[in-house]
Amino acid sequence: MAKRKPHEEQELPFVALMDTMTNVVGVLIIVLVMVGLSVASAVKKVLSDLPPVTKEELQQIQEQVKQLPEKIDPVKVEEQQKQSEAQLKRAIEDLKTVDTADLQSKMKFMDLDAFQKQLDQRRKDREASKVETDKILAELERLKALLDKTPVYQPPPPTYVRLPNPRAYPEKPNETRVLVAKQGVLFFNQVKFLQPILEGMDKVKSQLEYQKVEYAPFAKLLEGILGSPANAQKAWPEIATLVDRVQLEYVALAYKALVAGGIPPNKALLNDIADIAIPTRQTMAVVAEAIVAATKGDVTAWVKLDPARPPAPPVIKASAAGGKITFSWGAITKEVKATPKDVLGYFHDLAKVPGIENVSKARTVYDATRIQALLQRAASSPLLAGSYGFEAKILPTLPYVQLALTPKSGGGETIEAMKQPNSAYIRLMRDIKADPNGVAIFQVMPDAFEAYLEARKLADEVGVPATWEFLAKLDLAVNISGYEVQRLAPTPPRAGAGAPGAVTIAPPKRSLD
Repeated sequence: MAKRKPHEEQELPFVALMDTMTNVVGVLIIVLVMVGLSVASAVKKVLSDLPPVTKEELQQIQEQVKQLPEKIDPVKVEEQQKQSEAQLKRAIEDLKTVDTADLQSKMKFMDLDAFQKQLDQRRKDREASKVETDKILAELERLKALLDKTPVYQPPPPTYVRLPNPRAYPEKPNETRVLVAKQGVLFFNQVKFLQPILEGMDKVKSQLEYQKVEYAPFAKLLEGILGSPANAQKAWPEIATLVDRVQLEYVALAYKALVAGGIPPNKALLNDIADIAIPTRQTMAVVAEAIVAATKGDVTAWVKLDPARPPAPPVIKASAAGGKITFSWGAITKEVKATPKDVLGYFHDLAKVPGIENVSKARTVYDATRIQALLQRAASSPLLAGSYGFEAKILPTLPYVQLALTPKSGGGETIEAMKQPNSAYIRLMRDIKADPNGVAIFQVMPDAFEAYLEARKLADEVGVPATWEFLAKLDLAVNISGYEVQRLAPTPPRAGAGAPGAVTIAPPKRSLD
């Protein structure tokens, strides 16, 4: 057996280990240095960001630190917690012994949803009331502010007015209007104003009559009465011949009544009806309806047109018997066959009786456009001096041309001027006083009562019969009623006309005061 060789001890190589450890230590030192630098930089940055503190502020901060509560001892806190838990257990045990049966029985009757709804509704009501209350309070504050700004009312000095002395109004008064505004008065006597205008129109009266009749101005009126443009244009040649003596509205209504009764209208028949309508004091339409009824054997409507009034004897008589009709007009009696042709022949002959024949020609209806043109020329004439200018207007529902009057600049007199002894107002009052039928009508604007009192005082001193009324505006309207013109629209209903048999209360009569 071979002998084992003794083990030889060898030295470990520590050089590599030392190098590694040295490297590790070096890195740690570098890291430590870098951390130190970083901490120093961070501290420096924090310190640089802090605001500077004065000595007084430092002392104040220190005082605040001293006032902070002392640190709580954890042992004490733990003991207090144990005591609280023990008290809580005792309270729970006490609650277990409380009798809740009565409370639970009451809770069965409680509807929490209903209570919640009531609560919500009450909240809404409260909010709404709060909004209204806020509005009322705001309005109250606004009114208080206005009251604070409102000056104390100082009543004007008292005005002494004489008591009225009612007297009878003249039967044929010569009225002079005194229009009272806040600044003064304007004078207007309608008779004197219209006199030069009417005199000028009388001189050229024949030039104001129709020279040529156009359908267009009457188209709307006739179409409304006869139902259509075709009917109106068909009737126009028969109707137009009466344009200068009868309102075409009445002629169209008579034409319509004849057509409705089956009688062909023509110029001659319409002329006869126009003449007969005047002595019977009826419209052409009423006469036409009576004639239509007579052609059918019914003379009742014709007899009712008798113009005589009891106790005078009747003018119209008529009776039908044996296929014949006996007509009487005053002392003239005629019997005709009860046929449409013979009855129409009677009325044609009646229109030739003296007192009826051509009686409608005594009336003249003038051309409104010619009158308007003449009045417009007159409005610019310096001969028509006065306080008012005017413009001629044609109103469709009126049978005359109307003058719209407007106060001229500088017309009338101021309150101070009319107080002068020889003012135009004083002279006017004297002229009214000298006229036995003279009356001054003071027409007062709503804001001119003080001016009226001054004007009325001067009038009373002169002794002028007078009365007064309110006036909405100074603009006036005067109708040229002496020259009838054609209406271009149906006659408006008569004011105040009520149902048959209704009681009509007349307006109060004007009186002097």
